[in-house]
Amino acid sequence: MVYGKVMKSIIRFKILLATLLITACMQSTAIMSTSDAPEWVHGEPDMYPNFKYLSATGSAAKAEQAKARALSNLAKIFEVQIREVSTTSQDTQSLKKDGVETVQSSARIASTVNLKTDKMVQGARIAEQWQSSADLTYYALAVLDRAQAGNNIRVEMRRLDEETQYALDQQVKRSDVLLKISDLHKANSLQQDRQTLQKTLKIIDVKGKGASARWNLAELSEQLQQALRSLPMITVVKVDDIGGLNTILQGAAAKAGFSVTDNTASSGYQLAASLEAQQPIIKDDWHWLRATLKIELIAQDGITVIGYQSWPLKVSASNDSQLQPRMLKAVDKKLKQELLNSLLEFAA
Repeated sequence: MVYGKVMKSIIRFKILLATLLITACMQSTAIMSTSDAPEWVHGEPDMYPNFKYLSATGSAAKAEQAKARALSNLAKIFEVQIREVSTTSQDTQSLKKDGVETVQSSARIASTVNLKTDKMVQGARIAEQWQSSADLTYYALAVLDRAQAGNNIRVEMRRLDEETQYALDQQVKRSDVLLKISDLHKANSLQQDRQTLQKTLKIIDVKGKGASARWNLAELSEQLQQALRSLPMITVVKVDDIGGLNTILQGAAAKAGFSVTDNTASSGYQLAASLEAQQPIIKDDWHWLRATLKIELIAQDGITVIGYQSWPLKVSASNDSQLQPRMLKAVDKKLKQELLNSLLEFAA
């Protein structure tokens, strides 16, 4: 799920910075100086020219903080950015796959994290350090050889290409359209990551060329869309305590790219949904409504449940009449966000 990917990205980023700091401390041979400021404090370092090295500086009241900031600023050149939009939320999910059910519940900070670079900054080091005698501020210079950084990126790009080729080879062999969709979705995701690395490589490459991709992302995306449209999908509503779930379900399935019908006489996978609501309550002059949204993917035999997932939903309003439309809006948002990823998880 998205939350798991977010946490993995954050952990990987923290490990990366820790590794850089350890490596930098081991490789740095600079001697602290309190004499006149060296040229790299305010300009390009003479010993590490831009055509050969990437460099960045950092300053702080403590030496370790200065080194950490220098490495962080160097990482920003590679567009390593963590942008977080955080809200405290309660996230509880029930997931069943292959007959095994798991329930996850956590109060957490939900973050949208964009980690664009990791392995390509391996080899960065603290080349110089200096302390101002005037205000005792520490300065550090972090450098990375362009050739080494470029090689790091190319290795990662080759790995992504190999995994993409494997996914595409697998989808050709598939007789099950759902599995074919899963492979194509993976290939698209891998090449999107590669495209980001290509942009980063252009920053490092003095000639600004990088390494051309073997696959066209637009063509891969069209292959995925064609596979989605070819999957026979029947929408079924089992329980709807609010009203309007069928329309929302069909809209979310269509947005995900599926060709849908509510004709149960048709043959194909069934996408079943349920919305079970509790009785509204009033607390502190505020109206609250809780419900559980559940989706199931049923095999073409009409019996076997391939997987299911559920989400608790909660809405509030100043008066009772607003609860139903707000709950429907919450259902619509959740399905449009999670439906495709959930079905792909069932297929994995």
